[in-house]
Amino acid sequence: MAFLLAFSAGLLAELLLFMHAQMREISMLLKDDFRIVVVRDGKSRETADAIGSALAALKGTQQAVYVPRQDRLARLKAEEPDLVASVLSPGSNPMPDTWEVSIAEEALGDLNAWTDAAWRISGVGDIKYKPLEAYAVMHSVFYGHLITLGLALAFLAFMIMTAMVLTHGHTPATLAATLVADRVWFLAGAGGAAVSCLAAYAVVYPVKYLSPVWVWPNPLLQAAVVLSGALLGWVLCQWKNVRS
Repeated sequence: MAFLLAFSAGLLAELLLFMHAQMREISMLLKDDFRIVVVRDGKSRETADAIGSALAALKGTQQAVYVPRQDRLARLKAEEPDLVASVLSPGSNPMPDTWEVSIAEEALGDLNAWTDAAWRISGVGDIKYKPLEAYAVMHSVFYGHLITLGLALAFLAFMIMTAMVLTHGHTPATLAATLVADRVWFLAGAGGAAVSCLAAYAVVYPVKYLSPVWVWPNPLLQAAVVLSGALLGWVLCQWKNVRS
């Protein structure tokens, strides 16, 4: 029984840890890729330095990188050389001056407040970003925190259960004696948790060939799962001994 319970709990924990690692990696990639492009108003007399300083001073701004129109056109030529050659005449440059702004994670939850403040800056002609990408970033961060909270609460409940069982009708001396007498349950729990780690790895490993984003949780977390499984087996034995 200890083996199966430790295996079931360990497998659930391992899959949640894997999902947490994936969500953390995905959210990091999305946040690194997400940019707000602020377009300069061509009719404004504000200097680029003044506009850039105002953008950098906004609450939630991490970085505001100025991209002059020449660099913007050079990027477009590098990405779409055929399109540029067919549409633009030699020497022309319709690209505007822009700023690529990266914002902090906490500002993503109220992106409208940031854009409203940016619109009030003199010299800003347009603000462009991908709303769906912003939603994806926020959801990935939220689900990562949700999994962390769920794991923490489950571990807290397990430790409370452990404390209740071990403090009911036991003394430190009797508990020390049971470590040897009931070592089979201890080892059964550890074995079930260890097998659950291998089973989880076997289940999620094929994803590595389907997606470039694949992260296995920290080995220390695997050790914690095995130790928790061993403790679960031993606690179950003490609970059984008290009731018998």
